[in-house]
Amino acid sequence: MLKAENTKITILGSGVALGVYIPALLVNYQLKKQKLDTEVVILESYYNDESKEKLKTYKKAYHNNFSIALMGHRMTKDIQPSLDEVLVDNLLQTWTKENRLNFIVWSGLWMPILERYRNKIAPDKLNIDICRIDADISATFKIHKDNSQHDHEVWLWNWEQKKLVNEIPVTTQPPIPYTQRNNRFVIHGGGWGIGTYQSKIPELEARGFLLDIVVYEIKETTQIKPENRYFMVDPEWSPWDKNQSNEHEFPPFGEVTISDNKCFKNKENYHEFYDLVKESQAIISKPGGGTLIDSLASATPIILLEPYGYAEQRNSDIWEYLGYGISYEKWKSMDYSSEILEELHQNILNRQKTTINYPQSYAEKVCSNFVGNKIL
Repeated sequence: MLKAENTKITILGSGVALGVYIPALLVNYQLKKQKLDTEVVILESYYNDESKEKLKTYKKAYHNNFSIALMGHRMTKDIQPSLDEVLVDNLLQTWTKENRLNFIVWSGLWMPILERYRNKIAPDKLNIDICRIDADISATFKIHKDNSQHDHEVWLWNWEQKKLVNEIPVTTQPPIPYTQRNNRFVIHGGGWGIGTYQSKIPELEARGFLLDIVVYEIKETTQIKPENRYFMVDPEWSPWDKNQSNEHEFPPFGEVTISDNKCFKNKENYHEFYDLVKESQAIISKPGGGTLIDSLASATPIILLEPYGYAEQRNSDIWEYLGYGISYEKWKSMDYSSEILEELHQNILNRQKTTINYPQSYAEKVCSNFVGNKIL
């Protein structure tokens, strides 16, 4: 593999949603394995202190009340007033000094900053991949649609085309056969613990299902039931802070028990939560993009809960259309059928291998450009 020692690939993510944070880190790790020079930059690192504190308030409110979360989604707006201009100016100076040209973007909220950089160094120089984590253009990109019209769109799944386009592998291991999996279900509400998942837990427990519940706050485990397991992301971890190696890292994650509620750990190459998903009968969750990545990579079907906004609705639509998921209501009407879940698992396994391995194809594209420019 060619080494691009003078060309750094900048991967722009956000910590507001793990569904755009974790894919950025997956792509980063896999490009580094291809000997490419990469850096992940998280938008909230450039927020002013007041805005960071407001984010914590929003997260708690959205977790506590899904209606408030949906209202906030409809009011998605430009975050430029939230930025620390000194930090942003320093960032742009660094990019200019290092002649950064290659960007992979996971949040549309980066687009005004990229536009400033584009105008600063020359309009036609930048190579920008706009990554679509949803089956429709997500809200953060819609409000900055004009800024991204000349860049390269990378769809993972596209509702209009009714198909998968690109994939992001999580590991190199094949999916676990369905008959060898734990007789358990993962249930969660995404990185902010939002949605209707909590309301489904009592009726699932009443049916005797064994649940792996991803909680958002430690207080949610005060009435631990022995048949369930409880997991969470380390509440002291922040996606916009770096670790001791000065790198952004996958969320520290672990099981919460009565005897030990600080058992968090993480891996270098993928998120710990995936190890739960790959052994489960199904994921019970709203259809966030990160959940779809996990579903596809592990061949684990999704029992689809109410979506967070119009773009997640399209995620739900395409997963049902392709036969990879089923709405909770339909599954319930089928008396919580295990047979339909195994059928959905097989559908994912049997899908046509016509999608593009995005990190691999990106590495090949970049290295091809280096050959063309005689940078060996």
